Amino acid sequence: MRLHLLSLLPVFLSLRSVCAEPQTTQQFLDQASFHLGKGEYNLALQNYDAAIERDPTNYLSYFKRAATYMTLGRNHQAVSDFTKILELKPDFRQALLQRGKIHTKTGDFEKAKQDLELHAKDNSQDEETIQLLMSIDVASKALSLAEDAASKGQMEECVQILGAAILVSPLYTPFRLQRAECRIAKGEVEEAVNDLSRATHNAATNPKLMHRLSTMSYYSLYMPEQALGHVKQCISFDPENKLCKALFRKLKTTEKEMTKLRSDLENGRWAGAINKAVGSDQALSTSILQETETMEKDNNAVGKMPKRLLLSIYSAACKAYTETKDAKKALKWCSDTLSLDETNVDGLVGRGMAHLLNDEFEEAVRDLNQAHEASGGQDYNIQEKLNKAQRLLKQSKKKDYYKILGVSRTASEREIKKAFRKQALMWHPDTYRGDLSSSEVEKRMAGLNEAYEVLSDSQLRARFDNGDDPNDHEAQQNPFAHGFGGAGNPFFFQQGSGSPYGDGTFTFNFQF
Repeated sequence: MRLHLLSLLPVFLSLRSVCAEPQTTQQFLDQASFHLGKGEYNLALQNYDAAIERDPTNYLSYFKRAATYMTLGRNHQAVSDFTKILELKPDFRQALLQRGKIHTKTGDFEKAKQDLELHAKDNSQDEETIQLLMSIDVASKALSLAEDAASKGQMEECVQILGAAILVSPLYTPFRLQRAECRIAKGEVEEAVNDLSRATHNAATNPKLMHRLSTMSYYSLYMPEQALGHVKQCISFDPENKLCKALFRKLKTTEKEMTKLRSDLENGRWAGAINKAVGSDQALSTSILQETETMEKDNNAVGKMPKRLLLSIYSAACKAYTETKDAKKALKWCSDTLSLDETNVDGLVGRGMAHLLNDEFEEAVRDLNQAHEASGGQDYNIQEKLNKAQRLLKQSKKKDYYKILGVSRTASEREIKKAFRKQALMWHPDTYRGDLSSSEVEKRMAGLNEAYEVLSDSQLRARFDNGDDPNDHEAQQNPFAHGFGGAGNPFFFQQGSGSPYGDGTFTFNFQF
């Protein structure tokens, strides 16, 4: 019995469905309004569709659906609904006004003018319609005026003309494209990319436009995610587009190498970073420079576009060579970095430290001071480097132990010892054979001893390298005030009492 009743359940449900009253057009419209209030636009559209299906002659259903389409930016569908309304009710002027507004936004000026003039016949005092017609008159001439200004090299005027026109017709692609050209000519590439990006929304099936946008986004502004997004969009519309497919592969390969380069920098693998960035003909700098130059030529903007990807590579080389204390190459790549961005903090710091390695203290202070200012004056590490450079500059005006021995600041312990031996053989009073007086020779030898005592001691050398002279009497008692020499000195002289040379003889000691 129970099974028999269960078998009849579908029949009961079917009868209930037949007996239930269908929803009315108004009920669908009410539900649509409810969903609109909650921001559920797709559900609202479903109910408007149902209402129109229930009563295809109700022009208000079309009007409400058209308004929803406009909210979603689906202007083509909104225009279709307004056109249907005017077929059902030709005297419904609001449909004319709204359709005219859409035509104005999309730059279809003739159709916009027709709709608005027809609307104005019955609404001659309507201020909104009057203003729209005036705006259309100005905007319809804007492109020609802007192109004329651009041909005369008046790029700012071009940008201003189109800026006003875009306020009237923000969805008219030619306005965006022409303003992008004028902005590129002015060097305003970020703003140009923004215009081109907006243009792709209105002309999403234009592969050349998306390819161009992707190239500029990557090589000029170095926005890898956006660049890849644009080229993927191109491929999604045209999967067989060879231009976009080739660019996609190229960007993926380059970005993979850039990720490796950043990893080397973050982990202090300086040799690896140098090799990837600038170390060979296959290094990133070579290929990226070529791509960047091609991009500038394609955009008729040689020397006017940012080169942020190339800047990242040069900056990496600058940092890596600075860290390896290769002053010559650090100066080159840091200077190349600053040629692309004169306020680049990494470039200024790197070049400043390279100048320090070359004993160019005034130049070091200048660069590090600029880096300090460019970083907002809040970077402790830059402040410490600047302080060090200032101390070394002050120190250099007194004495420089490296110059006294004739070695570089990066000299090894062995090189320092070798230089001292050579100088000592030349200037020791026992062996000197020149024209200087004995007091001058003694002074020169004393200076050599003093320099060697500091540079042969790792702790004293570190102090001196940091701008703190262990023999600075202004700051502290001279640790070598009572003579020179000691177990660490391979050559030192001792003089007797009485006259400056005692009995006139010197002991010339060799210690190995």
